[in-house]
Amino acid sequence: MHLLRLFASLLVLLAASVPALAQVGISPAYHDLSAAEAGKTQTFRLFNYTDEAKRVRVSLAPWDADPSNQPRLLPPGPTTLDQWVVVNPVEFEVKPQSSQAVRFSVRPAAELPVGEQRVMFIFDEVSPPSPDGNMRARFQFRSALYVQTGPTARKGDIESLTASTDGARVRLKNAGNANVRLMGQFAIWQADAFPGVEATALISGLGTPDAKLAHGQLIANSLPGTPVLPGETHDITFPFGPTVLKPGRYVLDLNGKLGDAVLDRSVEFVVGAAAR
Repeated sequence: MHLLRLFASLLVLLAASVPALAQVGISPAYHDLSAAEAGKTQTFRLFNYTDEAKRVRVSLAPWDADPSNQPRLLPPGPTTLDQWVVVNPVEFEVKPQSSQAVRFSVRPAAELPVGEQRVMFIFDEVSPPSPDGNMRARFQFRSALYVQTGPTARKGDIESLTASTDGARVRLKNAGNANVRLMGQFAIWQADAFPGVEATALISGLGTPDAKLAHGQLIANSLPGTPVLPGETHDITFPFGPTVLKPGRYVLDLNGKLGDAVLDRSVEFVVGAAAR
């Protein structure tokens, strides 16, 4: 289950000082559905981990990605997907230490265009005025809905893959008609212990105490699920984590899926004195 849990607000209204911000969450982090699936009732669930009730209002906006591959909200139009999304409820209260289901379905009055349609669900906290007149902190977070109409081809091409002590950079081109993202795991190996790209696989139980790294495997973690929209090319970057790599030769190995294809790539890189 995708779970997006916010320990800090994405939208903060500040007074001179602000108390600790509310903890809220949503599951799943996004929906990616066929038109037939979107026509059925689907659900986001909001979680309130605090001891205070939270009032929330839902709004919708079409969106694309800006040149930095960040979501960019667009004005609504007569044929944008937000016009056809039915949401219930649109305003509600989440009790302390509780959750609230937000149900939706897509009911277009006309056939949707072939390809990918997108709408952003925007969840805003509705804060009452502060008794002392100061502005209060409030949260806003966003969850995407992708709807695929007609034949869907998720075709991602890795144009370049580089790594350094600071992390990895993947130049990802979307040559299909639906969003693509890196899905799976990455691992850092000592170069002299790397068994070859065809001999590596996903690590069972990664992120749990049951996960076991192979000999020479120093770091392993999940790949970022940052989407690249159809027709676009963007650099996806991610750090390797808190472990500091000593000078030496290493291999970055990727396993999982990229769109409809298997993801199985690696690149060797050098850290520190070994590079000279």
